[in-house]
Amino acid sequence: MSKSNYFKGLCVAVAMFFAGFGAQAQELEFSGYFNGFLPVAEFNNLNADDLMSFNTFNPISRTNIATSASAGIGASLRAGIWLDVGANNWLLPFAEVSFLWNPSKSKIRDVYDNNNRNNEMKAIPKVPNYFNVPVQVGLKYRYDLTDIIRPFAEASIGFDMMFITKNGYPNGSSYVDGEGVTHHFGTYAYKPNGALSWTVGAGTYLGENVTVGLYYLDMGVHRIGYTSRSFNDSDATSLSVEKRHLGELALRIGFHF
Repeated sequence: MSKSNYFKGLCVAVAMFFAGFGAQAQELEFSGYFNGFLPVAEFNNLNADDLMSFNTFNPISRTNIATSASAGIGASLRAGIWLDVGANNWLLPFAEVSFLWNPSKSKIRDVYDNNNRNNEMKAIPKVPNYFNVPVQVGLKYRYDLTDIIRPFAEASIGFDMMFITKNGYPNGSSYVDGEGVTHHFGTYAYKPNGALSWTVGAGTYLGENVTVGLYYLDMGVHRIGYTSRSFNDSDATSLSVEKRHLGELALRIGFHF
């Protein structure tokens, strides 16, 4: 199934999901979340020293892109329908869209800045930033222990779109080393890509309108395609891809209305 058909199918599933529960609906809930993310899996398996062993001038390239993200932030919007299933037990089928941002690690940014300054390249480097937009449907279970403490657990599944900003030096940048050899540098541009994603989490309501929870977001295996541009070959394009299994641990604070 193509990505566009997958997304259309997901939208139809969301509509049917909510329509099926409409007759039993007790209360609509709209939610906004502030999220703090810590990358895991292949999203955070290389440090600055590892990357320097690849290339001391341009440590991030197509071969190790999306392996050194730092902690990030994000926001989510959710709509759901609370269903009373008796004895202080509640179910919430929901649909959610999230926006995640992870910059590269600060040590990686320092490498580019130091190269630029120490080698007088006089070129402002670009360091990659990672943006993800997962769209998911799921189910939350809540138990009303007291009027204030209401623990919950939830799971969801959907599709994640990933966008990576350019990295490297402006096309035409060069540096002459101590042996008189000229090194040319260019920019890597990455294509948007998508993958199946899922989330699990648990936490508690603090009263009626605020939640705190810990989550794991598996963003799936992304196939990252790229276009490589350099001073000598400004239109070079590669059809190869790099596979990355990406994940995030998240602390989420939610506000519910």
